[in-house]
Amino acid sequence: MLIRNILTKVILFTLLPISIFSLQRFSLPRPIGGTAFWWGVQFLILVLYFIAAFMFFKKENKRSILAVHLLMLWNIISIVRGVFVAEIYWDWKGLIVNAFALLLPVIIYIVSDKRILQSLLSFYIKFVLPFSLLITITLPFGTWQLYLFPVVLLMLFFPVVKTHWKVVLTVLTLIGILEFSARSSIIKFSIPVLLLGLYYFRFFIATELIIKGARNVFMILPWFLFVLGVTGIFNVFDIKQYLKADYVAETTTTEGEVKKQNITDDSRTFMYREVLQSAQKNNYWWFGRSPARGNETKAFGEKMVEITGRRERLRNEANVPNIFTWTGIVGLAAFFFLFYKASALAINKSNNIYSKLIGLYVAFRWMYAWVEDPYLFDMNTFTIWIMIGICFSESFRKMSNLEVKLWARGIFDKRYIRYMEYIKEKFPKEYTRIKSASF
Repeated sequence: MLIRNILTKVILFTLLPISIFSLQRFSLPRPIGGTAFWWGVQFLILVLYFIAAFMFFKKENKRSILAVHLLMLWNIISIVRGVFVAEIYWDWKGLIVNAFALLLPVIIYIVSDKRILQSLLSFYIKFVLPFSLLITITLPFGTWQLYLFPVVLLMLFFPVVKTHWKVVLTVLTLIGILEFSARSSIIKFSIPVLLLGLYYFRFFIATELIIKGARNVFMILPWFLFVLGVTGIFNVFDIKQYLKADYVAETTTTEGEVKKQNITDDSRTFMYREVLQSAQKNNYWWFGRSPARGNETKAFGEKMVEITGRRERLRNEANVPNIFTWTGIVGLAAFFFLFYKASALAINKSNNIYSKLIGLYVAFRWMYAWVEDPYLFDMNTFTIWIMIGICFSESFRKMSNLEVKLWARGIFDKRYIRYMEYIKEKFPKEYTRIKSASF
């Protein structure tokens, strides 16, 4: 028990370096530590997570966790393949960076324990958020959303938190939405707000039907649009074909370069074309090129030659092309299956509306991975894996709406945790009523 308590506290503190690393990639004027230092930190975090996965994983989730096993297994196989594929310094560097990101889904096993999940979110709110705020007040507006991604998850519990915390979450969400320097953050922070409409109007609309229908659209639509794009029938990324408007904003590339860009510009078609042409030329369709290598590129060729000596881009802005390049069709299928299974469990096998909203958001993030969300060891990636972990948590899905209300309030105030423990011990009948109650 003592070891478990110590490990839990150590895991909570890993949120601090993840938050700092998320900020310093693009924002901090004076980076904290060098590359080797952060590799060491990330390695230690992953070691802790793997140990915790064995200690905290709930046996009740074994029946549904196969999708996570498959993704982790294939990612590890791809990383091992990278050891034999890597040739030059840049291959090895790319392999290490990508390996850390590909192993981060291990957090899913840990947060299947709803108490660990509650503690993580509580630590983020009480310590990581204020600490990160102290750092970002010296940075230009437009970088703050880099550590705010857990707020996206917390917003889905907005209806049941106390009023003063509703104000805090609203302000933080507005910061994420109004930071036009990253058009991606506008979408990621806006979707939970839209999903809350399903909660507030659930007694007046066919909420279950809408959620299930929207999930099916999110899961299937990317494949359909991909086929239309490849066949030349319709290109969804060519926005100017069907929207005559110009919206200019600053955006940050995966290389950390800040530049002005028209939001309606097509910045994805060339990327998919290069990824597919590279796969065809080098014949790595099924198993990928390993995380040590990227796709050949013409658009960034000269720049890449100057850096690595190759016309090869290790990482693109969209996640799906990266997964395909590194792990092939097999890896992409495992990635899709994970999101498919997670969202299906949350929507179809849960007793509370909050699990369903989280499951729908997870389905949306599968679709959005075709547009953005590169695999990185940062707070954004960390948050989406936590959401998927919630979907796979049977104990969380079994909670009633009232139980989730008390659980969510326990994130912000420990008195609610003690209250539930007290009721469970002294008034088992009342506790049973709470478990079956709805509102």
